[in-house]
This record gives sequence, C-alpha cells and structure tokens, in this order.
Amino acid sequence: MIPIRQCAAYLHAVQQADWFAAAFAVHAVPVAVIGGAGGSAADSDRRRVKIGVNDRRDARRCETSCLHELAHIVTADVDVDGADREVVSGPGTSRGHHHAWRANFVFLVRMTLGNRAASRLRTEFTQWGLPTR
Repeated sequence: MIPIRQCAAYLHAVQQADWFAAAFAVHAVPVAVIGGAGGSAADSDRRRVKIGVNDRRDARRCETSCLHELAHIVTADVDVDGADREVVSGPGTSRGHHHAWRANFVFLVRMTLGNRAASRLRTEFTQWGLPTR
C-alpha cells in the first residue's frame, strides 16, 4: 500500500515544478492530500485531493490517480463566461471529464510521465469518442 504521505509528496513536487507554475500559476500552492476508503476524488473548491485505498495498491495506479485528480483541481467545470463546460447529467455528460479536463490531464501526463504515456492516453480517449484536441 502506498502511504498517503508519498502521494502528497508526489503531488506537491509536481505543483512546484517550473512548467506547472508556468501553466497553472494559481494552482501552484500545494493541495491538501488525504487518504480514505474506496476510490479517489478531487474537491477544487476546498483544494483537496483524496487518493483512496483502491488507488494506492500499486505505484502506477497511484501515480495515474494523483495526476487524474490534479487535473480536476486545475480545470474549472465552467468556461470563462461562467457556462458549464458540459451537460450536468444525461447521455452527453462525461461526469467532469470534459474536453478541457482531458486536455489538461494529457498535458500533466506528458510533463510527468513522458510523450509515450501521453500519446497512449490520448489514443484511449479517442477510442472512447472523447476528443482531446
């Protein structure tokens, strides 16, 4: 089991990277990182990331979950005009995984895990009919 303190150290290191500060200046202040049962989640209003037990069983899944939740922190669910980026419910929703979130997630993966991992992620989104460009 990956200790939650390691998840926090990883997320804080990403947030302190020069490229992160350049891309997401207002989000460079370290988020609170907590553990708990089940899966992972992010609360951008409270600037808190939960990395659940299910996602801390191995390093690869933990790292991906950390980046996934960090993408939620840096990506608003509304655009600059205050409009929702996607429908809130129904068949057209991706439950918070809208285009802007996907683009930021791919970017975070590229900058931390490299081009190959980002390309694989982009391919998976495309196969699911979820564009990232």
